[in-house]
Amino acid sequence: MKKITSLTLGLSFLVMSYTGTMLFLCPKGKIAYWSDWTLLGLSKEQYGDLHITSMFIFLLFGILHIYYNWHPIVSYLKDKTQKISFTTKELLIALAINAAFIFGTLFAIPPVQTIIDINSDIEQYWENRYGTPPYGHAEESKLKVFVRKVGVDLEGAKKALISKGISFNESDTLKDIAKMNNISPNDIYQILKKAKKVNKSSVKSTKKSSSTNDVPPMLGRKTLQELSQLDVINLEKTLKLLMQKGISDASKQSRMKDIADELDMRPIEVFEIIKK
Repeated sequence: MKKITSLTLGLSFLVMSYTGTMLFLCPKGKIAYWSDWTLLGLSKEQYGDLHITSMFIFLLFGILHIYYNWHPIVSYLKDKTQKISFTTKELLIALAINAAFIFGTLFAIPPVQTIIDINSDIEQYWENRYGTPPYGHAEESKLKVFVRKVGVDLEGAKKALISKGISFNESDTLKDIAKMNNISPNDIYQILKKAKKVNKSSVKSTKKSSSTNDVPPMLGRKTLQELSQLDVINLEKTLKLLMQKGISDASKQSRMKDIADELDMRPIEVFEIIKK
């Protein structure tokens, strides 16, 4: 078991080192998802998942390693009189090395801060290369919602995509369309930017004020099921109402923000319609 522990610990250390290096070199999350970034065949999300799971293996077998090597470890803490001491030269040096990196990171002290600066430069490089999404998690928006948010005519957007041979459904998200066509969400955006812009004066305004005393906190993040559990909506009636308004894929897991986007409204305006 000692051999298995040492070998597993060593291999998990190599995996963690590799995935950690890749995460150091990758762009920010929003850029990675927007550009469908991969390095050596894996995405940022996959590198992150591997890093987490290998960390758990490293932690588990690290504890076993300490258990099997407890006596040698204790001997490292003994002074010349063979008594345990927390002031041995070796322990103080080990503590100093770790403290230098901890405080160097927290207080931006060179040369540790240089590592952080290099990482920032790498992230900036990817951002300059791929650009940034027009808004947060834009790749998760349905095509018909996305074009409205960026001010592009839906019919013009459809024609632009068809002319480039892009397969799509207006109810698909940019992420799904990109995956279906083996391109990135950013590639789709670049095509749509050339489509006809919507006349802003004709765009429906959604800035009307609305107030209510029973609006749940963080309304936009709430699902219909959560609102139903709070007893502020009737789930069955709400789903039927949304179906009538053209949201055929509404479910109990639909979030208010996504529903509002599809209806070109604000979450609080949708809530005013569906609340009991």
